Order: sequence, then C-alpha cells, then structure tokens
Amino acid sequence: MLDKLEKTEALLNAMEQALPFEVGLMPELIAGLARQQSPVAVKPVETVTDISYAGDEGGIMCHVACSDADRMVVVSLTHVRVPPTLPFAAAALSYQKHRVKKLKKQR
Repeated sequence: MLDKLEKTEALLNAMEQALPFEVGLMPELIAGLARQQSPVAVKPVETVTDISYAGDEGGIMCHVACSDADRMVVVSLTHVRVPPTLPFAAAALSYQKHRVKKLKKQR
C-alpha cells in the first residue's frame, strides 16, 4: 500500500475545503501536455477546481481548469507544486515525498 489512508483522507478533506486554489505545474508536465496528439496549452500556474482519489494506483488527483476554457486536465498531486501559503501545503509536501519514495521502491 503506497498511501497512508488516514493522512490521505485528512489531506483530501483539507484540499476540498480550500477549493478552488492555484498550483504550479511542473515543467515536465507542461511539456508533456504540449506534445500530445491533441496538445493542451497550460500556464505554469493554473487553478484546481476539484480533486479526487484514484486509489493507490493514481493517488490524489487534481482537476485543473486550463487557460483554454474548453479543457480540463486531471493530474497527480505529485506533478504540481502547492504554494506554501495554502493551509495544507506542509501535508501536501509530505504526501508527495512519501508517495515518490514508495513509487521509486516499486521499480
């Protein structure tokens, strides 16, 4: 099991309470979206309008409203940067570090 369920649920609840909020998108994510067959244009900072949990396989997912108002991108919390001013920032960073560490061990 990758995620610690109690901590993950608490983080999901905190994130839901803060919706909508802005996050920074990782350069690799931006480049990957631009290279798709149907490219998606995003800015380095976008707004999360919803969140969901994709189980241990996907983890916490951020539903990002793109600059292109017709599109929505759903990305893992591990591919975004949460501003330190948000009330759940420390918990999000802890979740990201834990998840990345566990994923690396699975390889």
